[in-house]
Amino acid sequence: MKIVVLGGGAQGRVIASDLARALPQDSITVADVKRPDLPALDNLQWREADASDKTALARLIAEHDLAVGALPSRYGFDAMRAAIDARRNLVDVSFAAEDPLQLDARAQAAGVFVAPDCGLAPGLSHLLCGDLYGRRGAPEKLEILVGGVAQDKARPYGYVVTWSLDDLVEEYTRPARIVRDGKPTELPVFTELVTEEIDGVGAMESFLSDGLRTLIVTLPDVRDMEEKTLRWPGHVEAIKPLLAKGSFLEEFRAKCVVDPPADLVALVVRARWQDGSTETITMTDRYDPATRLTAMARTTAFTTSVMAQLAAQGGIKGKGILPPEKIAENPKATAFVIEEMGKRGVRFRRSA
Repeated sequence: MKIVVLGGGAQGRVIASDLARALPQDSITVADVKRPDLPALDNLQWREADASDKTALARLIAEHDLAVGALPSRYGFDAMRAAIDARRNLVDVSFAAEDPLQLDARAQAAGVFVAPDCGLAPGLSHLLCGDLYGRRGAPEKLEILVGGVAQDKARPYGYVVTWSLDDLVEEYTRPARIVRDGKPTELPVFTELVTEEIDGVGAMESFLSDGLRTLIVTLPDVRDMEEKTLRWPGHVEAIKPLLAKGSFLEEFRAKCVVDPPADLVALVVRARWQDGSTETITMTDRYDPATRLTAMARTTAFTTSVMAQLAAQGGIKGKGILPPEKIAENPKATAFVIEEMGKRGVRFRRSA
């Protein structure tokens, strides 16, 4: 199989490298305007390509059997349309601002699937929500708690930069879309700031953020549903003045871009059913000094790679727009992702 990874940035190069090692019989091509830092593997190569040229992007995708999208968010939606035009399946992690579900009919008509939001959150978070929903029926309440922080909470703002600062500003300014009493609603970001005790981590603060995305549509019978961002206590009060003054980017570039980027990622998915029963799934991961991979890259890029491996092996069934919670309708697909992530050291704990 010929697989093209669109984008060779912080996530794309890790995705491509993991794919090349996991699928040694397949050819993996990274398409980017610049040559990324890639390991010397016989089945891994770079090809110069400009993602902003939509027509050329569709031609490029058509030359391959499967596409994996790891482009900046501003190019993500066009990559989805290009894959549909090329009649090729796409696994994507771009976190495009546009709603991918609006392309469902177009993808079905082309006879292909697009699996959007295949990263950490949305991504693993949605897969776990879909798994809980499929195994036990619609919960009364679903909560996703997720965040990446510095391992050393004494660092400035308790944070190290591991992904796009521009997208981080979006997270800190965009209203949070949630579901309350069965109705989608919006609340300002930083609403409902509380302290949570995270298993294996300790006390963290959480606040509403805009990460539910497709879940609002795909799980319509969950009465209450929300995503909250996790940070070390005191983070929100410390950054509010920076956002108000417009100095956030300058401050974080100066104080939070460090080497090594020793980070910690925590993900908690909580479900409660009408009969009072509950289930919690927890995942924590840390920077790996041996590979120099951040926890954010491990939990985001590895997830995308594993989803692409699932697609390459015919494990994603159906056509149209298939976000992770829809892929989780197949228990074998969920089991494959959980097992493969475990092989990479990313493990999940379940509790009642």
